[in-house]
Amino acid sequence: MSARHAKRPPRGVMASAPKPGTPLKAEDQRVLTVCDWLRNEKRSGLRTKEAVQYEKRVEYFKGAKLVDALQSPKYKGKLAKDTPITSRAEAAKLGQEMLRMGYIHRSQRVQTHSRRWELELVQGPFDEEGLYTWVYEGSKTKLYLLCGGMLTGALGLCMIQIWPLWLKIGVWWCSVTFLTTFGVLAVVRLILFILMWVVGFRGWWLFPNLFDDNQTFAGSFQPIFGKGDPVALDEDSDEEYWEYQRKKNAKKAASGGDVTPVEKPKRVKSTDPSQEPAWQFGFINVLIIFGIGAICCVKMGFFDGENVPDFVAKRDDLEYYFKSLAPPEVVNDTAEEGDGRDPFAAPEEDDRRF
Repeated sequence: MSARHAKRPPRGVMASAPKPGTPLKAEDQRVLTVCDWLRNEKRSGLRTKEAVQYEKRVEYFKGAKLVDALQSPKYKGKLAKDTPITSRAEAAKLGQEMLRMGYIHRSQRVQTHSRRWELELVQGPFDEEGLYTWVYEGSKTKLYLLCGGMLTGALGLCMIQIWPLWLKIGVWWCSVTFLTTFGVLAVVRLILFILMWVVGFRGWWLFPNLFDDNQTFAGSFQPIFGKGDPVALDEDSDEEYWEYQRKKNAKKAASGGDVTPVEKPKRVKSTDPSQEPAWQFGFINVLIIFGIGAICCVKMGFFDGENVPDFVAKRDDLEYYFKSLAPPEVVNDTAEEGDGRDPFAAPEEDDRRF
């Protein structure tokens, strides 16, 4: 099937989960409770993978993994009491109910020109060997909290003019420290790479994972020196895909066609962080590097009051925190001039009468 036919779902086939607030029967409510449990990967153990379906990023899983999750020891407590499952057949029956209610739909892989494969919606009963795409998104409480936090943060940034002065100066100092330290680190890293290249150690970097998008912030600062970890592309390295390719080649061999050899790429195992020395721990490296950067910024005078720009704080406000910016006090020398009398004192009374 070409990519053109895989861009939009067939009419009348795309299932949709019940809308929130829709009254459900007791049996349907139990199925919804199980779906909420399955959507939590930590609690259920049902691992999902991402794929593209009709130009949309979706999560899918294999039917056998759904049955395994419902048969695992994690399925216990009130959930198992309300919806008991004692066999794989009962678990498959529950999967069929999820199909009927539109919480999931069955999919299959199709070859495309732009990608190696995509998912396409198909009709059919629940089968452990089939692939299923989540339609039900689960509880949206976390999503709502994240959206609320993002809106609050955006409003806070827009109201920077009413921030307290100590907060403005603190944010400015953190920005100067980060930009200065990171910029100097990038330049030093490039210079050392060129020197190592000239000497003969090609591919060696200071903090080789510094610009690796697959690393966390702390992971970007370990190891301190070496070659970058190779990035393994697991787009098509899942077991279902390679099983599909093997079946396809077996079908071609049975029909006498040309068989393309299929070889699963070996995953490159990254170094176990627990086996690395303590001095290579990412957060320790971050604290040391940016601590040194902050000390250097203080020594170079970047934290002085005269280096704070006007868009951060006005000079009149800065004089409160930085006494060096305040103008010198004018010495009162009026007492040294004239006859020594205080010009602001009341006139002295004398014996003259008018």
